[in-house]
Amino acid sequence: MEGNQHLIHTNKRKSGRRPHTLFRSIVGERIMSETLISLSVVLIVAFLLNIIFKKAGFSSIVGQILAGMILGIPALKAFLFSSESFIALDLLSTFGIVFLLFLAGLEIDIQKVMETSKDSALIALGTTLTPLTLGFAFLIAMRYNAMVAIVFGGSLAVTAGGTIVGVLMDLNACNTKLGAIFVAAGTIDDILEIILLSLIVMLIHGSLVQMVLLPFQLLAFVAVSFALFKIMSKILYYFKKNGDNVELFSIVIILVITMAALSEILEIGYLIGAIMAGFLLQVSMKRIGRKSENEIVKTTRLITLAFVVPFFFVNIGLNFDIGLLFANLGLTIAAVIIAIGGTIIGALLIKPVSNLSLRQLYIVGWAMSSKGSVELVIALLARKYGLIPPDIFSALVAMAIITTLVFPFVLAREIRKKPSLMNFVSIRK
Repeated sequence: MEGNQHLIHTNKRKSGRRPHTLFRSIVGERIMSETLISLSVVLIVAFLLNIIFKKAGFSSIVGQILAGMILGIPALKAFLFSSESFIALDLLSTFGIVFLLFLAGLEIDIQKVMETSKDSALIALGTTLTPLTLGFAFLIAMRYNAMVAIVFGGSLAVTAGGTIVGVLMDLNACNTKLGAIFVAAGTIDDILEIILLSLIVMLIHGSLVQMVLLPFQLLAFVAVSFALFKIMSKILYYFKKNGDNVELFSIVIILVITMAALSEILEIGYLIGAIMAGFLLQVSMKRIGRKSENEIVKTTRLITLAFVVPFFFVNIGLNFDIGLLFANLGLTIAAVIIAIGGTIIGALLIKPVSNLSLRQLYIVGWAMSSKGSVELVIALLARKYGLIPPDIFSALVAMAIITTLVFPFVLAREIRKKPSLMNFVSIRK
């Protein structure tokens, strides 16, 4: 009898757990299905607008950002996206920019980057310091305090490297003289952004430790990159001889994610790790033959541009609030003018020491005026810790979206008008 009672009690406990377990299983499956539906909708809308904008002669990137803005309409956003969907989208967006910059490093002619290193460094400095100074002076004149002015000016100075690379690839202009300058200047700008982020962290925590550690972090990253360079060609050659293309491409995936993770651990930003992984792989592939090299580049390009990159650009549009344009219209207009005008002026200022023509420097200025990545991180950090008020934050977010949307139109128009400008080199007398 006791045994039967025990059996009945045990069965009751089991049956009592089943509804709870079943409920959790159903909820988990529902979350998964909702997330997959959300991501599929993102890809479908991005694909359709991509096709429409390409047919109309515009950059497909604008179509993808617009797709995000459409899906970001409050009613649609609430209906299509759960918190889990946003987590998945953010993750895929991060992979998007990582693989986009990796692909840029893989395809860009390193020799061209070396040849344009002087111009790239001067452009990075000019296009960073000029809008930073103008933005700082503007807010001081508007009677904001120095800390707010530093964050504002710094946010206007940074450049969205991922957007620039995406537009160049879209226009088949990545592997040109100006394309190499865009990428190299963007990489240098990333380092300047890291210094600025370190300054913001120092202002938040009141510590000089982050700034002091930065040179050592960069040196550590360079040392590890050099070590990887030494062994990567041997690894690729081994798997070329003893493995298949799947294993070979697996090594590529491991490399880019490892380099991005390493640079993030060292607190110098995963974007630098991604583009350095591309450069490293490009040099390391020399031993595996042209055919295998082309297959790796082709496969990387297909996966990057067809799958992960659309999530990055859609996410930009998805996080845009149209109300920001009107909430602080004066500040937004000023931020856009300083971001674009200051960056173009900064590029033109290097003319006395550069072989680039004024027209080329004008195009470079427009390219470097594209914001929307680190700028948003800076603004979010500063807002979170009370360094800037809501009106400044909303103006910076609106400015980032506007500059990101405008730049592809300008660059496409300039390239169509005179394609030779992308490779033209003037002779200094």
